[in-house]
Amino acid sequence: MHKALILLFILASISWSCKKSSGIHDPALTGLESSFNTTPNEENYEKLVTKYLEIIQTVQKNTDVSEILLKASNASEKMAKKDQQVIFLNNLVKNYPDRPDTKDNIYKMINLLHATGRHVTADVMSLSYLKTYSGDAKTEELKSKLPKVVSPEDYILDIGRSIFADTATGFNQRNAMNYVDACEAYAMVMPKDPQTPEFIFKAAETSNTLRTFEKSFALYDWLIEKYPSHERSPVALFMKGFLFDGTLHDSTNAAKYYQEFLDKYPENQFAKDAKMLLQNLGKTDEEVLKDLMEKNKENK
Repeated sequence: MHKALILLFILASISWSCKKSSGIHDPALTGLESSFNTTPNEENYEKLVTKYLEIIQTVQKNTDVSEILLKASNASEKMAKKDQQVIFLNNLVKNYPDRPDTKDNIYKMINLLHATGRHVTADVMSLSYLKTYSGDAKTEELKSKLPKVVSPEDYILDIGRSIFADTATGFNQRNAMNYVDACEAYAMVMPKDPQTPEFIFKAAETSNTLRTFEKSFALYDWLIEKYPSHERSPVALFMKGFLFDGTLHDSTNAAKYYQEFLDKYPENQFAKDAKMLLQNLGKTDEEVLKDLMEKNKENK
């Protein structure tokens, strides 16, 4: 796999908080952009996108990289790399929802999703667009491409029901993946909607079932960073520790997030559980049971 594709995979699986305006000045980048603009071939594109992604990965957390994402999207469009363009636009819209070009970028994403066969996600994004930008000139065109015009919430609910609709298999992986993407699409178009944090949380839970844990962590981080006062935010932080603990068996990261949870939410309903889990990290079930029995003896 090319280095740029590896970095793209990482970019597709993360979420970060971007606030401060950046002044990124990289002489090497200027040269790569010039080469690509002069000769837009595969080699120059690969070098340029790799550089963009390296910058995104290495800048400080609060650095504004929206213009880098936009340039990367434009380069992908020039090379007709639709899947890669979707990833760049996804991160641009998700992390910078207040940009003046957000509506245009969402519309562009809808068309790209249809072009790459991701029609369910495109439909949810279209329905969310109709709800958010009801007076926009593009609404009639979007309606004409929809299988049915309903609320985006009802559409997502139908997708959720379809996950367990087949009683023979019990769980439909494809529908579950569609559900995650649909919830994410809703949240991207309507970040200020009251239901958005809940949809992000449900998408994370479904990702856990799918065992796509990088996506789970990205969704939890999105919820924690963008909606810190929502009731699901503490649960998302607790779940990060719980996943590292019970599923990934990574005691170092589990301890990190359990402790962060206890520091931030000492009165939360899960604080007692987090404290107990933190104290028993790395122990076998037998060792935990032995400790509990000894504590019971001491309390008698």
